[in-house]
Amino acid sequence: MVSILYYLPILIPSILILFLSIFVLFADNGDDNRFRKIIWISSIILIINIIYIIYSWSSGLVNYDLFSNNLQIDVPGYFFSITALAIGALAIILSKDNLLTWRTRSSMVSLMLLSILGLLYMSFANNIVIILTTWAISSAASYAITMLHKDYMSVDAGIKYLIMGLVSSSLMIIGFASYIVSTNSLFFTQSVIYPNIFYLSIVFISIAFLFKMGAFPFQAWLPDVYTYADRTSVAFISSIGKLVGIIPLFRVIYLSDPNTIEIVIFIVISIASMIVGNITAFSRRDVAAILSFSSITQMGYILIGFAMFPISPAIAIIGILVQSLAYGIAQVGLFGIVSHVEKVSGTSDISGLRGIASKDKFLAFAVSILILSLLGIPPIFGFWGKLFLFESSFTFPWLTIIAVLNSAISAGYYIPIIREMFREGEFELVRSSERDIALVSAILSIVLGIVIPLIFQILVIQIG
Repeated sequence: MVSILYYLPILIPSILILFLSIFVLFADNGDDNRFRKIIWISSIILIINIIYIIYSWSSGLVNYDLFSNNLQIDVPGYFFSITALAIGALAIILSKDNLLTWRTRSSMVSLMLLSILGLLYMSFANNIVIILTTWAISSAASYAITMLHKDYMSVDAGIKYLIMGLVSSSLMIIGFASYIVSTNSLFFTQSVIYPNIFYLSIVFISIAFLFKMGAFPFQAWLPDVYTYADRTSVAFISSIGKLVGIIPLFRVIYLSDPNTIEIVIFIVISIASMIVGNITAFSRRDVAAILSFSSITQMGYILIGFAMFPISPAIAIIGILVQSLAYGIAQVGLFGIVSHVEKVSGTSDISGLRGIASKDKFLAFAVSILILSLLGIPPIFGFWGKLFLFESSFTFPWLTIIAVLNSAISAGYYIPIIREMFREGEFELVRSSERDIALVSAILSIVLGIVIPLIFQILVIQIG
């Protein structure tokens, strides 16, 4: 019989987040100061959950199953849950000032928390039903979050996002139905009865989650959402929303039997995403648009890890985990910067960044670090994610070369963002929660860039 102690890493965070999401709805009485306290309470509880999960992981509560094997408490699950909680805490604090004028502000925070709760269970899922239910929670929350500002542009972008989500959900159901037929099991397994149906199921499941990730050619919803929705919503969707695609796809591939068809699918989509994302980003001057198309390229890098599961599993897994966290931190910080710059200079065009270096050196530092993290410059956190992903592909040196070249090419639209800050402009020093979170994200990217090489060998041993 499993001790109650083994249930605590999942039960304590889920209970705290669930009751917190309900508390938020009833605690906000319209007073702005009280709402700010609610934001801080929510963020502190998420941080406490991170500390407790890290403690549970370091105490050796790892590699066992719960609830009749429906959940598997493993290293990737711990890492993904920490990622969701950390990025969620950053996104909630970022929204502190911007949400004050929203009539739906308590609903927004509650939905953010519920989306994180869904990801928490999704991170440890070993059953199709768990994936479907947690997907429904997180996806429904993300669609509502996109539209909650209730202006025309946000609603229009949110409806497109919802339509694409319905398409991906339909494909996911077909994929999981085929998976059940091919394996005769609701659990993720390597025991395949009908290989051809199994391969078909993996194709449908992959396409469904690639929609959510915004990889090519399933990115049609992405530019509109990133460009037209409210920046607070986009900061959450572009980070946590991507995890709603990455985590379930990871669980399926990680716990099933990787095969040649998966390698081909992911390599083709990875290369296409890197190339298309880079080409399109070059033609944009709006910072939000650049970030939206560059995110397609970033998903291309992560898909290298999925392609290399059968070849270099430990390195590929670590690459996916690290890059997902590095990308999420950078996205929250950068969309916070876009929101802040729009308020100060009145535009999200790249020209709105002019004067930052002379008037707000800390903000210029944050922008530079986060952009360089996406670019993959050492020793910033994003460098290690790319390094592990590229290293996992050494068996196919041509794939490594394509990935490195695309990473270098992306400097063509990342570096001008940094360069523009050093030009003369009328930018003013204004303090905001968006600016503060950008600074926190930049510092986190540096600190984690120092820490991850120190724990790399530990991760390899525990995963391998």
